[in-house]
Amino acid sequence: MSVNRIVSSIAGLSVLFSFLALPTDCGQQQKPNTYTFTVPCTTIINVTSTGVDVKDAYVCKNTKVTWVAHDHIFSVGFKNGVCPFQGTGGCKEIDNKQPTAGPIKDDATGIYDYGIVVDGLLFDPHIIPGG
Repeated sequence: MSVNRIVSSIAGLSVLFSFLALPTDCGQQQKPNTYTFTVPCTTIINVTSTGVDVKDAYVCKNTKVTWVAHDHIFSVGFKNGVCPFQGTGGCKEIDNKQPTAGPIKDDATGIYDYGIVVDGLLFDPHIIPGG
């Protein structure tokens, strides 16, 4: 290999690497994108033949939740006995005879799985406490 060829190869690679090292923002400063996720607070859950109309119920502080039977026989039970509601009844008896629970506990966080048996069929919706 000749010296000229080596020098021109090095020069070509240097030009290539200098283009790769250039900034790509063209002088514009990029701002991070932020999104706000807003959902309405659930106070009514309608019981249907396929479980409930709200699979993930977002429940705000100081609110109660009422399951409306619509002529169905239902019973609610929270998994592992973990109840997000406070009050005298808590989560002990939520059914078509006593359909209201709450208010939600002040320190309730996370997702609460509950089972609801509607006319003998089991479904698995969630209660999600929020602001």
